[in-house]
Amino acid sequence: MLCAGAVAYVLAAARLRPAPIELGLWFDEVAFDSTRLEGPLTAAEIATIETVARTELRDAFRGLPISLSERRDARYTLRVAQEVHELRFKRAVGVAGQSRGISGFGGSGSVSFDFLANGAMAWAPDDASRAELVEAIGRGIGRTAVHEFTHQILPTAPIHDSRDDQSYEYASAARRTQYVGPMHWDLAWPLLRHKTGVDETPRSVGQ
Repeated sequence: MLCAGAVAYVLAAARLRPAPIELGLWFDEVAFDSTRLEGPLTAAEIATIETVARTELRDAFRGLPISLSERRDARYTLRVAQEVHELRFKRAVGVAGQSRGISGFGGSGSVSFDFLANGAMAWAPDDASRAELVEAIGRGIGRTAVHEFTHQILPTAPIHDSRDDQSYEYASAARRTQYVGPMHWDLAWPLLRHKTGVDETPRSVGQ
């Protein structure tokens, strides 16, 4: 039986531990066609893309108290839209994704289906089958979602400082590993572990 002091310590530790994080991800009604596909994506293929994207997210955050849902009122949310644009030099430019996060409050963002589907067509192997192209789209969207959610969870962390183009943190989606082959964490992983209470070691950024 725990003494009163031990019970108080356990309760205090529980209060200090960060609450589990829920990520809300959903797809708008999207469509895509290209010469490589030789026809538009079917509803079943778009469902496969969503499944692959969600698997990428779950695999990336495995080991952390982070769950994935479709809730639009989650603390951190991401919408997969047909297109996403960002104002650069007074011009609207298509981008892979964008997010905003505020420490202690949460974040929201969007991912471009069009941008990443076109990227998969450009970077997938020349001999890729239609099914492999569909999976490449799903990986591109899922890995971009990992990147954008990381921006939301760690809004002050300079994750774009990573020079590892096989990492989730890398700044550009214009690369083969966004769509094909394995991907891994670089500098953000210890920050995520600390943010979620897995690792109590203090960190200087991303708190």
